[in-house]
Amino acid sequence: DALVAALVERGWREERVLVLARGGDVEPPNAAMLAEEVPYGHVRGLRDEWIRSAPWAKGDEQVRDAHEADRRMFSATPTRSFATFAQGRPLAYALLVDGGRDSMLEDVYTTPSARGRGLATAVIAAVLHAARAERHELVFVPTDAVGGAGPLYEKLGFEPAATLRWLIQSHPPEP
Repeated sequence: DALVAALVERGWREERVLVLARGGDVEPPNAAMLAEEVPYGHVRGLRDEWIRSAPWAKGDEQVRDAHEADRRMFSATPTRSFATFAQGRPLAYALLVDGGRDSMLEDVYTTPSARGRGLATAVIAAVLHAARAERHELVFVPTDAVGGAGPLYEKLGFEPAATLRWLIQSHPPEP
């Protein structure tokens, strides 16, 4: 804790990430609507929207960098996309990152105008059904420890497993 305090004093920012997990063989939750598996390109617009809403996204360069990081991850790890749609437009999506025995639920996002309608639950349920069909032993999800979606994940059967501490440089060092 003393080291973290000293680094924060020097301009680093601490972020805590809560990791929740559930057994892959557990029955997925019921959802009010269905989500479907789609190519990642179908949800890229939602990913852009989410990135642009982040406080660190100052412009197109950060969006490009985030998409490049996605491309690298998806080329190295099998990743599947699930989405809900209304009138042909995606409103919510989530990713299933296949780690072999285990999998990660990642990037759960609902466009702000469609929140509160159970769409996140629908895409999470679709991911959990896919993980169960693939016989994944464990499904885990990282989320912000403060103000994140932890309560939703707990409602859907995930249990807190660990809290990670990240240190991120808030501003470039002065020469």
